[in-house]
Amino acid sequence: MALVVLSPLALSGLDGNIIRADWYRLSNIGSTYGAVSAIIAAIALVGVATSLIIQSREAKATRTSALRNLHVDLLRMAMEDPAYMECWGTYLTDSFEGERQYAYVNLIINHWYSMYELDECTDAILLAMAAELFSSAPGRHFWHYAGPSLKERAPNRRASRFYRLVDEAYRKTLEQPPAIPPPHSATKEPALPQAPLPSTGGRGLTLLLAVGCGAVVSIALHIIYRVLRRIRMKS
Repeated sequence: MALVVLSPLALSGLDGNIIRADWYRLSNIGSTYGAVSAIIAAIALVGVATSLIIQSREAKATRTSALRNLHVDLLRMAMEDPAYMECWGTYLTDSFEGERQYAYVNLIINHWYSMYELDECTDAILLAMAAELFSSAPGRHFWHYAGPSLKERAPNRRASRFYRLVDEAYRKTLEQPPAIPPPHSATKEPALPQAPLPSTGGRGLTLLLAVGCGAVVSIALHIIYRVLRRIRMKS
């Protein structure tokens, strides 16, 4: 605003004196800045449009994150209670533990998709993680049933590329048998170290220590008694 107010003074420098200035000539000079003003207005309009697009994408990402969090909560409830797991339809495995693994692999795939959608995961990293997941039987079982439908229902090109890369890793791992997990053993807390029991041969040492402590205490009492006696005699 200050520059706008002082602009006539700046233009008056062209004529040397603002009182004698040719205002008609100065107005013609000022009108030459109209093109610059139009360019600046266009740039401002583009900036406003860009900010609106960014806000729209952020709002969409927020809604998507809220929906995925709700999906995770629902799956967590199903993984903790067989009664809730039955609400998701017929079992695709032969046990409740198998269904829990199926739901957990689903959460892993959704997490990868979120990372890939936000450009936080490259193609090479995705292929490496998928190869590790499909080296086990639960991962292969999930993609065998859910993979085809996920690829067909991809909402956009990036999602289609994501599922295509995951399917590529899945097919490569089929060339080898699934890894055999270690046996499920009950975890035991490590035993706390116990202090060694005193042996019977140490009774003599204990007796000597007791006699020494008694001697030290008696000497200290004797010294204190003599000090107090001297203080009384001086007083």
